[in-house]
Amino acid sequence: MQTDPYTGSVPAPATAAEPELERSAWRNHRMRLLILGGVIALAVAYMVYAAFPGNTLYFVTVSEFLDDPKLQDGQTLRVAGALAPDTFRRDDGSTLSRFSMGDKVADVPGIAPGSPQMEASYVGVLPDLFFNPHSEIILEGHYDGGEGVFTTDNILVKCPSKYQSMQAENPDLMPEAAAPALGGY
Repeated sequence: MQTDPYTGSVPAPATAAEPELERSAWRNHRMRLLILGGVIALAVAYMVYAAFPGNTLYFVTVSEFLDDPKLQDGQTLRVAGALAPDTFRRDDGSTLSRFSMGDKVADVPGIAPGSPQMEASYVGVLPDLFFNPHSEIILEGHYDGGEGVFTTDNILVKCPSKYQSMQAENPDLMPEAAAPALGGY
């Protein structure tokens, strides 16, 4: 037997139970880490799910909304369309707006010809591009069947991609925009 040069003592002989004890301790630590990792993954997944419930709302068109009575039961949903001409009303000094919406045709200003119209109301400041005839408007809210009005909680306006056509339709508003660019960089 050898003695320990630092302490001068004889080390105890190794038993067969020590390697098994070490393996058992390692399994316990690994199991704890796996359980902890699973709990953390579940917590993160729940926080992601809880943070984005409103973003899972799909939108329907005005005609789809009016044709399906199941959508008119007061549930929160999004309805997409365009502002019907000459339907916007708001009293002076009030933030309550009432207007009609119809289906939007891509790349065409205003609502589709013969499109059904839906009455809507909104309390608040309207987005800048709300009155642009090329904009697609998405209303988020619920339908009040008693009044026959879609009560809007939030308004989203998709930016129109037809700024050039607006300038071409109204060259007297921005004459320099309608003329082709001459030279320059």
